[in-house]
Amino acid sequence: MQLTNDFLVEIHTEELPPKSLHKLAEHFLSEIKTRLDKLELSYRSAEFFATPRRLAVLVKKLAAKQSDTFVERKGPARDAAFDSSGNPTQACIGFAKSCGVTVEELKTIKTEQGEWMGYQQCVGGKTIQEIMPTLIQQALAALPIAKRMRWGASTAQFVRPVQSVMMLYGNDIIDAEILGQRTNRLTRGHRFHTKGWVTIQKPGSYLKALERKYVMADFAKRKQTIRQQIQEIMNQHPGLHAIVDENLLDEVTCLVEWPIALLGRFDEKFLTVPAEALIAAMQEHQRYFPVVNSEKKLMPYFITVSNIESKNRQSVIDGNERVLRARLSDAAFFFETDKKRKLDERLTDLKNIIFQAKLGTVFDKSERVAHLAKFIANKIGLDAENAERAGLLCKTDLVTQMVGEFPELQGTMGYYYASHDGENQGVAEALQEQYAPRFSGDNLPKSSLGCVLALADRIDTLVGIFGIHQIPTGDKDPYALRRAALGVLRILIEKKFNLDLEKLLSSAARQYKHLDNQNVVTDVSKFIFERLKPWYQDQGISSGVFAAVAALKISNPYDFNLRIQAVQQFKKMPEAESLSIANKRVANILAKANGSMHAQTLNKDLFEHDAERALATELSTKLQVISGLSASGNYGKILGELAGLRKTVDDFFEHVMVMTDDLPRRENRLFMLKQLRDLFLHAADIALLQ
Repeated sequence: MQLTNDFLVEIHTEELPPKSLHKLAEHFLSEIKTRLDKLELSYRSAEFFATPRRLAVLVKKLAAKQSDTFVERKGPARDAAFDSSGNPTQACIGFAKSCGVTVEELKTIKTEQGEWMGYQQCVGGKTIQEIMPTLIQQALAALPIAKRMRWGASTAQFVRPVQSVMMLYGNDIIDAEILGQRTNRLTRGHRFHTKGWVTIQKPGSYLKALERKYVMADFAKRKQTIRQQIQEIMNQHPGLHAIVDENLLDEVTCLVEWPIALLGRFDEKFLTVPAEALIAAMQEHQRYFPVVNSEKKLMPYFITVSNIESKNRQSVIDGNERVLRARLSDAAFFFETDKKRKLDERLTDLKNIIFQAKLGTVFDKSERVAHLAKFIANKIGLDAENAERAGLLCKTDLVTQMVGEFPELQGTMGYYYASHDGENQGVAEALQEQYAPRFSGDNLPKSSLGCVLALADRIDTLVGIFGIHQIPTGDKDPYALRRAALGVLRILIEKKFNLDLEKLLSSAARQYKHLDNQNVVTDVSKFIFERLKPWYQDQGISSGVFAAVAALKISNPYDFNLRIQAVQQFKKMPEAESLSIANKRVANILAKANGSMHAQTLNKDLFEHDAERALATELSTKLQVISGLSASGNYGKILGELAGLRKTVDDFFEHVMVMTDDLPRRENRLFMLKQLRDLFLHAADIALLQ
């Protein structure tokens, strides 16, 4: 039975960057596991630990060494290894010498190709003590660190200066030099609650030993502790609820080793400032958790997570309240100062901000967005003047002091300032909603005008950037064009805007005086529609269904979606498979006959079979029905009607030879098949479902 023991490695450092701590810890664990698996070293489990001053990985029941392996070497064929007298040839002697053995120690290896001389050698597996120093160095070198730093006279490089490296296997230290430090069994406890080094006797005692020194090394436990402490505080104050943003919770977890959640308060006078600004000040600047009531209204409270278990908690609270008071005072000052100047008075300031060197200023962009928003509004029956006004003002809050301090409030502050200026309420709401959706799965703008503005802004950017050939490549997408394209699609489809995308793109392109790319409309349209396939795949739509609709080159995303949903339902019908096969057969027949068919009408006098007459009658009836359904975009009903053709079509192909030598009859039958195919193409090319 192979010996096993627990393995522990800890890199103790100066304060690690909180926004990357969790990622570094996960990657450290992953790199170690990958390398252990590659070396075929068995273990029961592995987990990471991470605090502001340490990265650690614990591997439980790690094998003490690699398994021994047998290496078989094949030499010359047996016939060539010995001469007629049975003496070894030079080939055989040379092979034995290369293996470090005598000819007598060689063995005969039998294969399907014959017999060969060979040698089997046992190669002993390396021990953990031999393996882990190099493995850990490789894992550390592979971490995603954007910029490594040096410290002191050391040549070692890491994300932060390293103070010590612990590496234990069972009770033993694995001796090595890593990141300029000789490995040991020492670590440090909490910076303020403890002094000196902490000795770890074995990996299994690591967590408890640190907890005795006010360090909760388990990241997941520390995060859950913070969450529980916040909830306990809220339980003591009925009606109050903390806003616990998961990203902020992760960051706070990365900032503390011994979390103590505390409830603070601020002056109610600050509640006259927009809640979003106060929340931004608390979350972004102070890493505090805001508090709201049951109606989601911001209350004059906050929760801070201290890294010290103070004997005088009120003193800690008071200190945090003083710091927050200064931040909120700044926000209040910015708000009152900004209101003294109307948004439309700030338009000239936009002329000093470059949107893109070749595409002009933010003012230029605002004018283009205004024109496009007006164009879209006219198409869908909205107030065009309000749309144009929203487009013109959409970027004016960028030059306010509040947005300068809190960039994440762009759009939001536009709403408050527009409302204060007496702008149309719909215009104000559109300014707030223009950036939605901000990320995958985010909510769309609630108002139609907000959707129009969001569309106009994104389409202008897409056309402009593509127009100067700054097309995204690989992972590089500095203007977030992929996200913009998906946003355009989602708005058009989910808000049921029945608009031709290419017409929108053409209108946007006309707002530019000059664009280098003369094919910009085609290129952007293709780029946007390319986002649809993975989007539908996430919804469980097969590639066949997508291809059936994409084949029609539809440039209206909403119409495209109606067809997708119709084909998806049609595919579930029992008639679908037979009719899709028939359509594929029809498509192939027509493709082969391309150029040889001259018939313009159907001649009933040329019918020979009842199956022909039956199909012609069905086609005539369906044509009248489907023409009306197509005009209204009722593609589901179209395919439902055409499903009824299954038996008639099957009978036709069973009894009628289309490619007969009788030319008039052949052309007549081809024309009838073209009618059949054209009926289905009112909805989709279902031949591609196969």
